[in-house]
Amino acid sequence: MTSLNALRVRYRLWRNRLIGSATFRSKIARFPGTRWIAQKKSNDLFKLINGFVFSQVLSSCVSLGVLERLKDTVASSEALAKDCGLERGRMQLLLEQAERLKLVKNVEGNSWVLDDAGAVVAADPGLQAMIRHHALFYRDLADPSALLKASYQDTELKKYWAYAHAQDPADIGTDITQPYSELMRSSQEMLADCILAAHDFSQYPAVLDVGGGEGAFLAAIGKACPDTRLHLFDLPSVTDLAKMHLAREYLADRAEVHGGDFARDPIPDNAECVSLVRILCDHDDGRVNQILANLHRSLKPGTKVMIAEAMAGNSEGAELAAVYFSLYFLAMGSGRCRSDAAIKDLLLGAGFKNLRTKPTPNPLLATLVFAER
Repeated sequence: MTSLNALRVRYRLWRNRLIGSATFRSKIARFPGTRWIAQKKSNDLFKLINGFVFSQVLSSCVSLGVLERLKDTVASSEALAKDCGLERGRMQLLLEQAERLKLVKNVEGNSWVLDDAGAVVAADPGLQAMIRHHALFYRDLADPSALLKASYQDTELKKYWAYAHAQDPADIGTDITQPYSELMRSSQEMLADCILAAHDFSQYPAVLDVGGGEGAFLAAIGKACPDTRLHLFDLPSVTDLAKMHLAREYLADRAEVHGGDFARDPIPDNAECVSLVRILCDHDDGRVNQILANLHRSLKPGTKVMIAEAMAGNSEGAELAAVYFSLYFLAMGSGRCRSDAAIKDLLLGAGFKNLRTKPTPNPLLATLVFAER
């Protein structure tokens, strides 16, 4: 340990002893000049301790359809209670807590409208789908110490994301891939917008999205870049879903879909840019090395590769993403939230060059790492 780090540690230990003293905290709370600091620290700690209650208020509002029923309208407690099948007093209780969490607002008497956060959730089916999906994650976190101690558990998320553990992912049927493919498609609108705001894909005659699911991200590129040809590579059980989605988006005439396992099967080399959106984070390093080695074997020299996913970092958004995804991937039994430096090391090990990091408007959703074959 360097002398500077040793000094920082000694300071941290001294500070911890001071903050841990009830007498010191009482003095800080009583002194007018520092009272606001004590209140903020106390509120932050309370949010940390009781955050599970806040998330369940949100979950209740989504599962009961409260936010959807308030979209673009005003409704009374009585009307919402009737529509949602709740006793009026219980609905009133839920609405009051939702107001405290900035999901709804009481505008007059018992009339309610959406607040900012509620308006965003009500307008985004993808967010609603993720909030409903969290019921699986909550069950896996019911005993977090057991999850941390166990080397293997048959968790809800492990069963849901079956492809991450399959001996031969190409053999997985549509009955397994369809639920998670739909979830990923519905939840990618904000992510796609975030990536497109950070990088211009119109410079490429063709883009290949590897592990592209039903084609949500590729469809966003297609709409933003009318001259770009579109290619998608994913498991055979997903490709039919992708073809249907791209056809619904009127992109079938310039889109080509390819089936296979991206860790071992040849990947088409007919695109100038290859994207992997939320792909590497789902897999452990061994599987990532296989994916990137296969990419390097398959692609022609000069092809740009873009890795887009939430990455660990120093910004508030990156820190929040890392806390969430680190536990999510633990429950899933595969993958981790890596820093851009860790992803670059993996790319270098596979033989890629000219690595660079590109920020997006929202690091909570994604950071971009580019490389060249």
